[in-house]
Amino acid sequence: MKRRFFLLLDTLAFFAILFVTVAVRRWEISWPIYVNNCKVFLFVFIFCTFALWLFSFYDIKSLRKQFINYKSLGLAFLLSTFLSVCFFYFLSGRLPLLTPKAILMAVLGLYFIYVYWVRKSYFKLDFSKTTLLLFGQSQTLQQIAAEATSSKGFAIRAREYAPQPDKTYSLRNLDLVVVGSKLFAENPKAWDVISSKFIAKGACVDTDFNVFERLFRRVSRESINDGMWLLRGIGNRRESATYNMLKRTLDLGLAICMLPFLAPLGAVIWLAIKYIDGENPIFTQKRVGYMGKIITIYKFRTIKQQNQESDQEQITRAGGWLRRFRLDEIPQIMNVLKGDLSFVGPRPLWTGEWTLLNEQIPNHTIRTIVKPGITGWAQLNFKAPPNYKITAQNDNPFHDADFDAAFTRFSYDVWYIKNRSIWLDLEIMVKTGLRMFIKDSHVAS
Repeated sequence: MKRRFFLLLDTLAFFAILFVTVAVRRWEISWPIYVNNCKVFLFVFIFCTFALWLFSFYDIKSLRKQFINYKSLGLAFLLSTFLSVCFFYFLSGRLPLLTPKAILMAVLGLYFIYVYWVRKSYFKLDFSKTTLLLFGQSQTLQQIAAEATSSKGFAIRAREYAPQPDKTYSLRNLDLVVVGSKLFAENPKAWDVISSKFIAKGACVDTDFNVFERLFRRVSRESINDGMWLLRGIGNRRESATYNMLKRTLDLGLAICMLPFLAPLGAVIWLAIKYIDGENPIFTQKRVGYMGKIITIYKFRTIKQQNQESDQEQITRAGGWLRRFRLDEIPQIMNVLKGDLSFVGPRPLWTGEWTLLNEQIPNHTIRTIVKPGITGWAQLNFKAPPNYKITAQNDNPFHDADFDAAFTRFSYDVWYIKNRSIWLDLEIMVKTGLRMFIKDSHVAS
């Protein structure tokens, strides 16, 4: 809802700025000229909206967590300017506009000043805050409370172990009652209090699992441990034949269109690896695909063993920059054409890693009910995983941090499986282009 509010406010502000700019430029109000400008500047507004969306200025979670990122705002401005200038250049002789270059720069400058001011000021207003009442002691509820405390968009009215039957709770300006997953099991009488004091009076009540999903756009660790919750969340989703057909069509169409551009680049990379590292440029590996099927994926070689006696690996000289911009993934376009991979989906795991993670993470095999992908929701939102090595001398190579990271990546994959759609796939593909230039150290963990 708040995204729609921002979009509506941005639309009104953009065309108000355009009106003022045209009027000042001519020192008169001319509706025919303004309408002509609106028809063309509609495309400029679309470019600006796309750039702001790409750099997360419509992502309410990001806006709550941090102050305005000046670098991101500047990049969004430059992208909007570039797209708009290209648009005006190709159509400059056909536009019934008054000095379009001057008006364009004035509108873009004023509009991005407005974006900065509104995004910075919004969460200082009381009506923008979501007021919460928390009941329970679950780990998921603790994470929600921590998020609400550190964010600018929430206000916690109270947090109690259980609702009190003799206490009066005011519903005024109360947006949401969050109930912990263990509340009713540990306090059987809590249901009567919740139903009579909140549900019966029209208050919005939800579980910590659902609220966690909306806040973090991933699922909580406790919900992954709860097999029945996973069944309700994933099992009751009717698989759409239309979605599967569109997804496969999109994969094939995009792969075929990319081949003429990626083939020359791939040839240059192949020669560079051969010349710089003296290794076989193509690396193959067995991984686990759809429904547990073993597939062979292709990548450009970026690692090699330090010596024949050791299983330790090191990054090759060419491998550093190939990994930095994900160029080592280019050969996987052949896996897409073969149907082993999609462009979007959970990361396909190495067979040894698959066995290990199944032992460590409950219900981990769920990730194979959809086709794996070159990129995905977890790859977009979380740092790349370490290379897990399984040896006879070490039955469990996980450190605590590695285990937490694997669990977090899986939580993003489960969220994607629950919410997958063609629009989400398109969002992931578009934002992956931006993610290529962001270091893992700058990605939220």
